[in-house]
This record gives sequence, structure tokens and C-alpha cells, in this order.
Amino acid sequence: MIGDVFIMLSRPRSHEPIPWRHGVVSTPLFTAATVYAGSLTLGLAQDAGTALPLGWIGVGSMTGIAAAAVSRWVRTSGQGRYRRWFHTGFTTAWTSATAAWVNWAAHGTPWTMASAAALTAATTALTPFYAIDRGLRAEEIAAQWATESGAKNADTAAWEQHLADAGARGVEVSKQQPTRGGYKLLLTLASSTTAHLRTLLPTLEVRAGVRTGALRLESTPQANEAWLHVTTRDVLAETIHLPADDHPLTIRKPLTLGDLESGEPLEILFRQNSVLVAGAKGSGKSVLLHVIIAALTRCVDVVIWMVDMAQGNTAKRWLRPWAQQWKDRDGNLIDRPILDWVATTPDEAVRLYKAAHAVGDGRALRMKGGKIQPKESEPAIVVVSDENSDLMAWTPDALKAKTRGVKKGRKAAVDYIDAVQRGTGPNTGGGEIASQYDTVIGMKFREKAEGQFVFPDHYQQVNVATLPGNGSLYILDGARAAVGGTGPERAKAYFANDEDEREDGARCEDIELLSVARWDIRPDLDQAAQTDAAPFGYANRWTDPNRVAWLCESLDMPRPAGATTPRQTTAAQDGPPSREAGGSAGLGTLTPMKPLDYYVQKAKSQPTEQQPPERPQAPEGGGGSGEGPDDPQTAAAIARALEEFERITEQAATAQDAEQAPGNDGADGPEWLPAAIHAVESAGAAGLKPAAVAGIVKRDRKTVREGLKAAVERGELVYRDRGPHSVYVHPDHA
Repeated sequence: MIGDVFIMLSRPRSHEPIPWRHGVVSTPLFTAATVYAGSLTLGLAQDAGTALPLGWIGVGSMTGIAAAAVSRWVRTSGQGRYRRWFHTGFTTAWTSATAAWVNWAAHGTPWTMASAAALTAATTALTPFYAIDRGLRAEEIAAQWATESGAKNADTAAWEQHLADAGARGVEVSKQQPTRGGYKLLLTLASSTTAHLRTLLPTLEVRAGVRTGALRLESTPQANEAWLHVTTRDVLAETIHLPADDHPLTIRKPLTLGDLESGEPLEILFRQNSVLVAGAKGSGKSVLLHVIIAALTRCVDVVIWMVDMAQGNTAKRWLRPWAQQWKDRDGNLIDRPILDWVATTPDEAVRLYKAAHAVGDGRALRMKGGKIQPKESEPAIVVVSDENSDLMAWTPDALKAKTRGVKKGRKAAVDYIDAVQRGTGPNTGGGEIASQYDTVIGMKFREKAEGQFVFPDHYQQVNVATLPGNGSLYILDGARAAVGGTGPERAKAYFANDEDEREDGARCEDIELLSVARWDIRPDLDQAAQTDAAPFGYANRWTDPNRVAWLCESLDMPRPAGATTPRQTTAAQDGPPSREAGGSAGLGTLTPMKPLDYYVQKAKSQPTEQQPPERPQAPEGGGGSGEGPDDPQTAAAIARALEEFERITEQAATAQDAEQAPGNDGADGPEWLPAAIHAVESAGAAGLKPAAVAGIVKRDRKTVREGLKAAVERGELVYRDRGPHSVYVHPDHA
């Protein structure tokens, strides 16, 4: 029974709401306070000269004790003999103590310290027995909580009829339990399987008259049992703002990122956990990354390294307070970046990945066995990657270093979080990396088929195309993927406003303020790990002018003295890196022209329609070499080369004329607007946020927002004002 006390004092795993009157400690205190208040009333009456009916008080007390004991004995008739005797005995004990106190106060006075001490001692003695009593009444307490919280009670008979009407044979509803999002029903299966029931959920939703997506089936270790979750709260349609909380946390405990569809917290343990986040543009992937960073930066035992190949768009918001020398709420100068290392170029990413692998190897050599438990003096390293598909495709050194790091860094407290636009191999870095992900998060895609790349083993359970977007997701971790697990579960991530401007045009600094509140929580990397990373430029990652120039440019700050690298125009290469130093740049998006010899050799290697007859070998010392302009093969090659030159020249001229056409920046809008309108149209009725459009057309958000507003005035787009979730929709889908 002592174990029951500790169980009742601990936080329930289900995270169900506990009304304060039912707390293990609060209930005895509330009862004692009520009794003491009643005694004070008797004391006040005595002080006023009123004669108390002491005899009747005694008779009433004895009657109350007997009535409570009998009532408890009757109400616990369904329990075992020992439990029944315990419940009745405990009720008799606490009612007797209450009656004794009331009679003492009536005969004496409640105003003395001795009276208060006696009541406190009795309350302290009875509290552990109340915990045991409540533990034995767990089901009864759960039903009481559900009633007080307004949870909807299930009509089990009606649900059995709904199941039968939907085509489920031999299914009984055994019991129901409340959840934060509604309730769940335990189904006992006789003829239908769990897999069969899952296919009947759409029909069951129609029969039960609930909203689409309100039902979810959870498997259990028993093949003949399953939980049917009924969600009466539409969590996925809500905007759940990131809590304004910045007290320190630890990576050794799960971190909360939002709410599951059931209403319970969406929690992820990032320690020894490689995480994949996959979602199309506009799905809320960038916001989720900010939420993850907001949680990790509250940990006292984590440093964050980030590979941000989207021009540092995510990282710069967190670095801005340090780069621009802001002060925190206490007036202290922010003198170090909240992100320990950020890479925005392929070369820097290779450095970072190699350093992460080196730290993992170094720690493995220093470990005595087992695994590292992160702490402030030896923190974990979490490598967050965003938009690195091109990096994985065209930079073999980065792919190699990351693959080795992901496979070997787990025990050394070096973990990885990757955010990609698709779950395919080219986006993640291939099968060797994809096989190492412990937790997979899939956000909204346009096509259901995309789910097979994110959740290949659970494709039939998910439909990523029906997610509402704006932070809605499926999550699959080890527990959910295990036999008898729930499989991918739907959830809604917290919302953090990452826009540059608010709707009224004021500057939005929500992400920067999160950085200000957390900058001094994170630890420094331990000295041994710094030594491991030193060969890869760890020491001067923030002092080398060329390596920090990107940050200055992105924040419109002066370039640091000594920076010699050209201004960064793209975060990652769109193709294989050039192997020729000083190679000529192309014109816009056109392929650079190569020397004439290249086209001649290329044309000569192509077969002609009719091969010329083999020529006799020229006599030694006479005639030509056979490679002159009169040679038919050479002449044909030159002709084809000239035709290709002419085609490229005409293409360049046409592109230049199009760029200089007055209509491009005139009444019809800028040159990027057609691509933006096409992207909005492709998004369907869900539309696109200005930030998503800016990422597609590669323009700053302010410019894009102005262009989209003008398109709305011309009737080319429709604007849906939804506060922080406002979107632009094509008229065909409005």
C-alpha cells in the first residue's frame, strides 16, 4: 500500500486534468480548512454569549459517523473484502477525527495554538491513508473527474449500434475513459480485426454524426481489444500559442511541442533521438523548427549547431539580438550567440558535420562505457538541419560526414534533427541516414502518396493531404511504431509567429524576444569537445570575417572588415559545384557557354544520318591529316556546333528582352508574380502565406507582400484574413 501512496503522489502518465479538490495533498487541506472554519463559527458564537447545544452536537456527531460508515460499506459492495474494510475503516477514522475536533472546539475554544496544532497533526496522519484510499478508487475518481470537467460520456449501447451499422461484426464496448480531447472506448473484438475496423472509420463517423477525423483507432497488445478515441475537441483547428515560459529544462526529459489530437501534450525526448520533420512549403515546418529551437534553448545541458541552407533564414532570427548587441530584460548585454554554430554554405556545413563526428569519436574514446548523460559541464550537441537537400545531393563530403555522425554519435550525446520538404532519399541523404531516424514527423503535403515516403510502414493509416496545415502533423516514434502501438498519431504544434511584419505593418520580433529570454540558459561546449572540433575551425567560427559575412548581410549590417567572399546570393548550390577555378558565370539561369572545341568534339561524337565511306589512309608525307575543314565529319560537327551557338544566343537575347519588357514591372506586376500566382493556384483551397510565396520566388517578404496585395486589387488573387494564418488563394479555389 505504501507503493500506492507514491503512485498517487506522482504525475499520472495519461496527463489527465486533476481538479484541485481531488489532489492528494489539497483534499485533506481543503477538508481541514473547512472543519476549522466551522469551528471558528462556533467560537464566534460562544464569544457573542450564545449557549451552544453541546448535547445535540454530540448526538449529531455520533449519528454522522455511523451514517458515513454504513454508506461507505454499501457503496463499496462491488470491491474485495479487504478493500471494502479499508474504505469503511478510513471513512470512520476521518469522520471520527472531525467529530472529535468539533466537540472539542464547542466545549473549549478554537483560538489557541494547541487547537490548531491538534488539527494539523490529525490532517498529517490521515493524508497517506487518503492517498491509498484514492488509489483503490481510481476508476471512480476518473468518472468523477470526467463529470466535473464536462467530458462527454459515451452511450455504449449507441456506439455498439453505430459499429454494427458501419459493418463491424461482434464488437462490444467494454468501458469508456475521459481524455483531454473527449473520451475513448475500449472495444472487445469477436469477429472483426483492428485492421478491418480502421477501414470502417469514415463510415462510422457518418453513422455517429461526428466531424470528419474525430475517430481514431489505437491497437493494444491484445489482438481482441482496441481503443476507439472520440475527439470532441477539434485540436487540429486550434491555434495553440507557444507558452510564455522560459524556466530552465533538461534534454534528459521529454520536451513539449504542442498537443496531441487527444488533448494530451505532444512530447518528444530529444536525448538519443534522431528526428526527421518532413513537410511541404506552407505546412508550418519552419514554425515547428522555431518551436523546437525554443524548447532546446531552455535546456541547461544542450548546445545547438545548425546547418541552415535557406540563406540562414531560420537561424538569423535567433542570432540577431547578439549580432546587434541587444540587452536582456535585466539590462545585461547579450554577449554570445544562443546558437553555438551556424553553417549556411556547403564549405561551412562540411566543417560542422566533420566537427560533430569528431566530437562523437572523441567522447567515445573518453567514455568508460555505456553512454554519456548530458549535463551542464558536458552538454549534448543537437545538430539541426534545414533545407539541406541540395547539400546532400551535391556535396559528398557533407553527406559522408553526416552519415558517420548520425550512425555513431548517439551514445556520445550528439543527435540530429533534419527538416526536409519530402521524405525521399535525395532529401534526407539516402537510406543510411533515413534508417537512423527514431522519430518521424510528417506535416501537410498536397498528395496522399507523399505519406509513403515519410511513413512507409504505416502508409494506410495516414493521409498527409487531409491535414489542415498550419502546424498539424503526424508523429511516429519508437513506442508508437512498436507492436501494439498506436501508429502515427495526429497532433498540433505550438504556434510561434515568425513573420517579419505584423498585419499592421509593425515589425514582428517574437522570435528575437524568445532568444533574449533564453540566451544565458545554454551552457558552453565542454573543453574536451572544443579540442575535438578545433581542427575544423570551431574556435574562429564567429570571428572569421568570411564566415560571419552572411549574418551581417542578412541583417543589413556592415560587412566585417577583412571579408573577401562575394555576397551570398543562394544558400546552396542548385547543381554540382564547379571543379574549375575561375569558371565563367552564367547569364541569369542560362547554362554558361563552353569553348567552341567542346561543341565540335560533342558534335563529332554524334552519329550522322549517313556515315561517309572509310577513306584510304593518306600517303606518308602527302595530303592533309584527314581532320581539316574539308573532312565531311568535321564539317558536320562545325555546322552543328554553330547551330547550338545560335540557339543559346537567341535564348539569351529573348530572356534579356523579357527582363527589359516594360510590362514586367508595370501594370501586370513584377516578373516573379506569374510564378507566385501559379504556386498559390497549386496550393488549392488551403492557399499560401506570404512567407511561403517569398521562399518560392526567392524575394524578401516585404516585396512579395506588396506584389500580392496589388494582385488582389487586380482580381488575380483573393486574400483571406485569418490573423497570423492569413493566406492568399487563387480565385478558382476561393
